[in-house]
Amino acid sequence: PQEILDAIVSEIKNPWDLLHLALTKKRFRDLIIPWHIRYRVIFAKIPDIGLWEHIASRRDLASRV
Repeated sequence: PQEILDAIVSEIKNPWDLLHLALTKKRFRDLIIPWHIRYRVIFAKIPDIGLWEHIASRRDLASRV
């Protein structure tokens, strides 16, 4: 099931490892590339309004933060 794959992928911390896993199977690619490679963990100063506006303007990104 999708939830189990998502839980497994969420445990992988290294972006390179994620990328290599994404290249092994289409199902992993479809999960990892849009959801886990970018915007997985955000380190930013609270006053960085541009970043927060960008994320808020994209529901697909905001739902994953």
